[in-house]
Amino acid sequence: MPISINTIVISDTPQATKLLKSVLAPTDYKVIFESNDLTQQLKASWMIEPDLIIVAMEKTDFTLLGQLKTIYEQFPLPMVVFTQDDIDEGIEFAVEAGVNAYIVDGLRKNRVIPILKTACARFAKQQEVQKQIEQLRTSLADRKIIDRAKGLIMEQRNCSEDEAYKLLRTSAMKQNLRMAVLSKNIIDAATLLQSS
Repeated sequence: MPISINTIVISDTPQATKLLKSVLAPTDYKVIFESNDLTQQLKASWMIEPDLIIVAMEKTDFTLLGQLKTIYEQFPLPMVVFTQDDIDEGIEFAVEAGVNAYIVDGLRKNRVIPILKTACARFAKQQEVQKQIEQLRTSLADRKIIDRAKGLIMEQRNCSEDEAYKLLRTSAMKQNLRMAVLSKNIIDAATLLQSS
């Protein structure tokens, strides 16, 4: 059973809206909202969460791009912009807003679906990379905390780094804690004792 892709269509021309709706109608892309701007959609709570936003605009609308940025920061989802305007500032602003595809002079029936699929795939890949970056940041932060706790253990127990690590690992396993959590507890306790 195909999964519907809940789609918002924002267009400043009736012709673009009509073209997009005719292309999307026989596909899995289900138009759940259409308008010429996002203002009312930003103020309301979404009954059905969108999976994709498509914007068709003749000229670069920086207000609309700002609204897309607000949506992306709070609720990341794929966004595609079709426009006739190729000004550099518009392209840069769109990229900053999180737009996955900024298509100049390309709103044609035979191009819409491949562009949407590419934008959705690019979005999924970006989300995957972002998740990996967050995991690496967490891992690096954990490593710093563990190293600091090892230093405290080495100082307190007068032991080697290897022995401190083994003690930390064994204690974490016995207490069913992640090493970073136990290390943070050790650091917190040492800080408390030093400030007393």
